[in-house]
Amino acid sequence: MPLFRFFLTSRRNLGRALALVQDPRVPLRLKVLLFAGAVFILSPLNLLGDIPLLGILDDVALLGFLFGWFVRAAGPYGEDTSRQTLIVSR
Repeated sequence: MPLFRFFLTSRRNLGRALALVQDPRVPLRLKVLLFAGAVFILSPLNLLGDIPLLGILDDVALLGFLFGWFVRAAGPYGEDTSRQTLIVSR
């Protein structure tokens, strides 16, 4: 059950993260860190890349953690944007 909850919150965090990236009040350094982290995770040079299914699952999990971090870090800057996307996603 915790895995299912993780994927549901990851989906919500994705929507919030996209809204926060478009918000001009969020510092550019946080946006750059999000982009750099996503590029690093999705790059073809993975530690677990040669295991067929596990290589994809670890990328999805790491992206979920990355979006969650970004929403928590950028939330205070665009608090009303984050709250609006939470209401719309319910």
